[in-house]
Amino acid sequence: MVKLFPTFVLLILLSSMGCGGGISDKNISFVGASDTAVLMLDGVSELFGTKTRTVLIDCRESWRYNKASIPNAINIPFGQMRNKLYELDDAGIIIVSGETYNDPVAIAMSKTLMELGFKDVKTLRGGIMGWEDAGEPVITK
Repeated sequence: MVKLFPTFVLLILLSSMGCGGGISDKNISFVGASDTAVLMLDGVSELFGTKTRTVLIDCRESWRYNKASIPNAINIPFGQMRNKLYELDDAGIIIVSGETYNDPVAIAMSKTLMELGFKDVKTLRGGIMGWEDAGEPVITK
């Protein structure tokens, strides 16, 4: 039942969006683990005098995030995204991470953030599994 919930949420989201000319899979920009690690090290950048930060969002359920997470990632489950948009106020680059390769929830969250007007949204290729496979550190509890 727990594994079906993200799929159910995704189906509801996709059916409510319809087939309009909005954001599609072609708009998704994937970034690898090593590039993400570099972007996270850089952290804060200034563009036209405005400080922005690189934000790594883990869109998995909180219990999964609490078991294992990427260092400095913030947990914003897809179902709670609209209530937690304030956490992205000073975000420049937003990288969305899911569980695994082609994670439908991470892709849906990336598309939704772009539809909400966020300009530089990327999706971590492979999610936390790809991150770990690349030899990057993972916080486990």
